[in-house]
Amino acid sequence: MRPSTQTPGPNPSPPRPPRRTTVPPRRAVHQPPLSPGPLSLRRLLLRRRTPAPRSSRPYSSSLASAAAVPDVPCGGDMTRSHGEGREEDRPVACETGPRRKGRKRKRGSAKARPPPPAPAPSQEHRATTSDDERSAQVRAMVGEQVRHMLAVRDSRKKETAELLKRLSGESDLSVEDTFGDCNDGSLESLQARKVALLVSKSVVSLSSFAGGKRIRVCSGFVMHGTANTGANMILTSATLVRSLNGDNNVISDVMVKVLLPDGHIIDGHIFLVDFHYNVAVVKVAAYLALLEESTTNNGAVLALGRAYEGGYIMCSRGQVLNKKSNFGCAELLVSSCEVSMAGSGGPLVNYNGQVLGINFYEDNQTSYLPVLIVSRILEQHHSFGKLISPWLGLRYTSLHMVTLAVLERIYRKFPDVDQGLYVSKVVEGSPADVAGLCVGDVIVKCGEKVLSSVPEFGAILLDAAVGHIEADGGCDGGMAIEVVIKRQRDGSTVSKTIAAEMLEESNYNRWPAPMPSYKMRVVNVTPRGIGGY
Repeated sequence: MRPSTQTPGPNPSPPRPPRRTTVPPRRAVHQPPLSPGPLSLRRLLLRRRTPAPRSSRPYSSSLASAAAVPDVPCGGDMTRSHGEGREEDRPVACETGPRRKGRKRKRGSAKARPPPPAPAPSQEHRATTSDDERSAQVRAMVGEQVRHMLAVRDSRKKETAELLKRLSGESDLSVEDTFGDCNDGSLESLQARKVALLVSKSVVSLSSFAGGKRIRVCSGFVMHGTANTGANMILTSATLVRSLNGDNNVISDVMVKVLLPDGHIIDGHIFLVDFHYNVAVVKVAAYLALLEESTTNNGAVLALGRAYEGGYIMCSRGQVLNKKSNFGCAELLVSSCEVSMAGSGGPLVNYNGQVLGINFYEDNQTSYLPVLIVSRILEQHHSFGKLISPWLGLRYTSLHMVTLAVLERIYRKFPDVDQGLYVSKVVEGSPADVAGLCVGDVIVKCGEKVLSSVPEFGAILLDAAVGHIEADGGCDGGMAIEVVIKRQRDGSTVSKTIAAEMLEESNYNRWPAPMPSYKMRVVNVTPRGIGGY
């Protein structure tokens, strides 16, 4: 190796090592240790493969030493300058353990290097990818929450619309919604089906039409009639012919068709309508079996009706409940039978087949007007051509139907009182208000009769009105109603005389009729079939 002949300048650079042209002989090369202490094989290999910075290289502290010793790290340029970095060209480091035997290679048969590994993603790239994934997850979560909120809002809108419809007396019921078959395989259901078949020959279906369009469908039954002429009176609900806006008027140009138990359809003629008690009587030229009446029951009852389109009998089992009706009529009682609008006007019977009252459709329960009131309505219309009833200006409820808190207050004052009528409202300026009745009073007697239920008190008032009219020769003046009340405020028992007024239309009970939802269809009803259906 010859020294360089160039003259160094002011800032001479270290001389370049000469290029090796011959392969050095195979010999063991002793290299001083690269660190003060012994190194492991892995650390040694890393030091051999990775060029160290100039400041950390040994034996390079001066320019002269840099000129004498080539500026090449162990395993660095030396390895690259001689091809594949042969084992004999690499410096041998001090080892502390036994030497691993290496596999001998033939010269000139070096293996091709494997492709370099793919570069690892940089920290910025990984952070960007992570942020994108996190943003996508957040967007998905927000979208899911928004969809859930929209679904909840739509559901609440529907619930609010349904509630408003119920409060306004509307409903999405169809005019032909039917109700149960009362068959669950029990012995009671078998007996109920037998009673339903026995009563079915007296139950009909009625439909009202106006302008060729069907308006409503109700059920009906035979209350009384004259068998010698074949004319019978069918009792049903006045909802059948009540105007669509809920007023106390009959639909103009209404036509009623009656589906008989044998499937024939005949014309019906409106005989009477009582909007105060929501009952109507339709006269037909046909003979139907009469049903017996009963004012008592053992609790188990059946609600019956007939479908207009199908023509079959419908039956629902239930019990008489100590609950108040949602309608304004105080004389209504409640059963647990479930009927549809098509069952309104049908009979409520006991297991002897006797009629207890006429059904009216309500949400979640069925109200019925007892025959105790129905029979007197029919008698008054037959005798006077209208309903004659006194008006007291009171709202009252049977003691069996008031809350436990109210009963407790009454019991503190009157522990021996277990029946009577609880006064819940007194109209200001009404006859009852003038007589001195107050909210919280308990009416225990009317005349000489002990009161146990509201229908019983209503029947007494209707009889008193008839007696007053007959005694005064048709005078509609005030009549005296004697009652005995118990006052909660002082614990006293007093008698009061109420100068009752005659009932006027402005004081009629309210009967909100649900508006059925169905597709209007122009029909041509024939006597032998149902055209257009």
